[in-house]
Amino acid sequence: MVVDASVVVSRLVLLPEVAGAVARRTGDPRLARRAVDAVLRLPALRRVLVDDSRARRPGSPGGSVSEGPMPSISRAAAGLRLPLVTWDKEQRARAARLVEVLVPEEGE
Repeated sequence: MVVDASVVVSRLVLLPEVAGAVARRTGDPRLARRAVDAVLRLPALRRVLVDDSRARRPGSPGGSVSEGPMPSISRAAAGLRLPLVTWDKEQRARAARLVEVLVPEEGE
């Protein structure tokens, strides 16, 4: 996920990840749908599609297929000139050479 003071940018996979996490934790698919709807209502949310053509262009915001999702979102952050915010230690280490990397505070 990429964040600045006025916008949050995420890959499209955010929506099924939210739905899956809520459904698994609560056992309630209706609650999962409500969580996705709440995410979609966030006015500052921008979703990035990493499609086949973008994923196959080295150096593009989509990265390359062999690099997997971490470089893809790192390159998206770099392309948008926004910092990357993540708790993932491996993602932070790999992304640091491309973009500014921030760690969210616990409890946010």
